[in-house]
Amino acid sequence: MADRQSNLANVTKRFLQLHPQNASSGGLFSPRNGLVLVRFDISSSEAPLLLDGSSLRLSGNYTARQVTGGPGNNQLTNTDLNFVDGFCGVNMSIENVTISSKRLNQNLERINQYYRLCPSVVSGAKGFKEMESELSLQSLSHNTNALTRPGLNTYNQYSGVGAAAGQAQRGQGFSMPLYAGIFNSGQDIDLSSAAMGGCTIEILLRASTNVVFGVGANTNQAYYELSNLVLTAPVYEVGGAPAQNGQFSFNSWSSMFQTVNSSDSVLSLTPGLGRVTSCLINSVTATDLGNQLFNSSRLGSLGEVQQVRWSANGALLPLQYRLQTVNQQNNNTSKANINNPVSFQTHNLNSDIVRNYLEGIKTDRYNKVKGCNLAYNNWSGGAVNQSINAGRTGETPQGSDGLSILYDAYGSGQNFSQRVWSIQLRTSATNQLNNNAGVNRPNCIDGTAATAQACSVFFLSKNTILFGGSGIDVQR
Repeated sequence: MADRQSNLANVTKRFLQLHPQNASSGGLFSPRNGLVLVRFDISSSEAPLLLDGSSLRLSGNYTARQVTGGPGNNQLTNTDLNFVDGFCGVNMSIENVTISSKRLNQNLERINQYYRLCPSVVSGAKGFKEMESELSLQSLSHNTNALTRPGLNTYNQYSGVGAAAGQAQRGQGFSMPLYAGIFNSGQDIDLSSAAMGGCTIEILLRASTNVVFGVGANTNQAYYELSNLVLTAPVYEVGGAPAQNGQFSFNSWSSMFQTVNSSDSVLSLTPGLGRVTSCLINSVTATDLGNQLFNSSRLGSLGEVQQVRWSANGALLPLQYRLQTVNQQNNNTSKANINNPVSFQTHNLNSDIVRNYLEGIKTDRYNKVKGCNLAYNNWSGGAVNQSINAGRTGETPQGSDGLSILYDAYGSGQNFSQRVWSIQLRTSATNQLNNNAGVNRPNCIDGTAATAQACSVFFLSKNTILFGGSGIDVQR
């Protein structure tokens, strides 16, 4: 395949601005008008055409409105509680992202539950300052500080300066990257006819009841609209004839789903992937899903985690030991008040779990982690000592919890094509958290529907496409 680093003298950079193929006359995408699939098509070329996926941006306007109440023109009531997830921002409106090759006529990557992947990637790979700078401009992400809550009545209200009247008004502009593995693999994508033959990017939007949330949103039937969508694709034209042989290696996310409803649970899955780099798990109270009162993208806690065991076919892997916290040891009868079963609020209780979580998201060793939004006492980015339902309504700060494991930072990954992947989670069934002015809050999985956790499991795996005169071979 062509490589721009070795052909710098013959490289020309261009920016392609693409409009959705299936846009309506008004250019509006929203579940309310039935347009929930956004499709972009990048054509192939005879000469090598290299797409820089890490710099690709989806731009447009994000507008939130409500069906009932409001000051007119369906604007949100400025004093009501209407929110989007602070880590996700506009990404919260995306259900699935699919990238496919036109020449291969097959999907290269399909990310289900994209709205669950984004908050973990953002909170685990971005720092506090990035939330207030690039992320707030890119995807309208905002800190989870209660003083600067990501409320749409604050950050998405209409500007009356030079704006059109009524329904023609639009909310905030955004220009955000897509956190797909193939776009962040460190390698350009050759769109030439000898390689990918162009590509198609499809974005499936979520129902409004799963996006705009809060008491006000639920009462007034708030909904969202995306308009003026444009995909900006930076490409490099390489002079000379296209290469006939070569390979393209890339990463891809795959997702699965399971529910945890007891304090000692085992998640067991068969990913069917040959080269797994890392695994990421996040959770939210199951009853929050599909309920417009609650944040379906928040990073919930599994309560008082006492032990984590990663394995393959029942054998410990990649760690040859269980990750144990000191939560359990500190939650016993030796405390001053034996009738008040609350967790100690010390960040390093879960230090091993947090370290592995950051390594799994970074896909590199802990010393390479540059910034994150995990903290014990910093509400600006989220904290890891919050109770199971912390921040579910948007009115109080949320957590930034999650589990992850790095299988292979530099090699070919772990083979789960025919092996069973599993994780054992041992948590408390009775514990409560006392960090709210003496008011105990549930911090356990007690076997009831109210505490059952919906777990999203994401696998990052390596893939290789071999191009040759005799055809194409895809290795996953």
